[in-house]
Amino acid sequence: MSRTLLTAALLGAFSSLATAQVTMYGRIDLSLAQPADAVENTELRNGSGSRFGLRGTEDLGGGLKAVFQIEHRFNADTGSAGTRFWEGKSIVGLEGGFGRVTLGREENPAYTFGQNPADPWGSDTVAGNGSIVNGRIGTNRYSDSLNYRYSDGGFTIAAQITEGEGLDDRPYSLGLAYAVGPLRLGVGFENPGNANDNWVTVKGSYNFGAFALRGLIGNGTNVNGQKHQSWLLAATTKIGAGELRASFGQLTNKDLYVVADRQFAFGYHYAMSRRTTLYADLISETRDNMPADRKSTGWDVGIKHDF
Repeated sequence: MSRTLLTAALLGAFSSLATAQVTMYGRIDLSLAQPADAVENTELRNGSGSRFGLRGTEDLGGGLKAVFQIEHRFNADTGSAGTRFWEGKSIVGLEGGFGRVTLGREENPAYTFGQNPADPWGSDTVAGNGSIVNGRIGTNRYSDSLNYRYSDGGFTIAAQITEGEGLDDRPYSLGLAYAVGPLRLGVGFENPGNANDNWVTVKGSYNFGAFALRGLIGNGTNVNGQKHQSWLLAATTKIGAGELRASFGQLTNKDLYVVADRQFAFGYHYAMSRRTTLYADLISETRDNMPADRKSTGWDVGIKHDF
């Protein structure tokens, strides 16, 4: 190849890199743990969904961008893949002044803005509050979805609708978030697609500097038409290079007059660097119809590395 052709090829490659940006990212998270609501058995387990992903954008000109993201989830203790290879995300779409439109497998807006941010653990580790924030009704992501998101002036609105194959209706979800200074507010509505189920949450948080408080209330009906209500209170504070976390919450089945789930969680996550965290968590949980051979307390000690 002549020097002229080689120079032209290199310039073309650098020009492509200038308009298309791809980021590789991931996480490996493992802990020694005894989960609550499980038989006594100290095990090696994933603390927060080990993952490997790629995301990127391409500048199409005129303020328009193409966007994509694919995220693989795997079990780091065995190296095995999840039920779907791209379990975390598999989306492609366009972004511009009108907002962001994507297609594929994506988190639902109610989970992203109205549920998960209320939990200091983000539903991860043995201490996560997943069943309280989703009411045993919602879920965190859907396949075959059409998604829209727009942000301006501290507000974000988002909507999702999916195919809903085999369900009574097409599942859909709405989210609204507001962030200004130390204040964060969020509302989520989720219809999983069955005849009766729906789940509404309102969450808020405020960072006082030395510590931060979070709260959530949820209300809806499950697939059997039974009314569920939940609430969660949580606090975090910085201690040294780490964060101390605590939460207390409850999910109630109002029609059966039973506490479906109640849990208190406590933990400390220490940042060894920007990417590596050591953590320890403790949880006490009671729920309806818990078998006698299952532990009501759980714990974990683990390490998480992001890249």
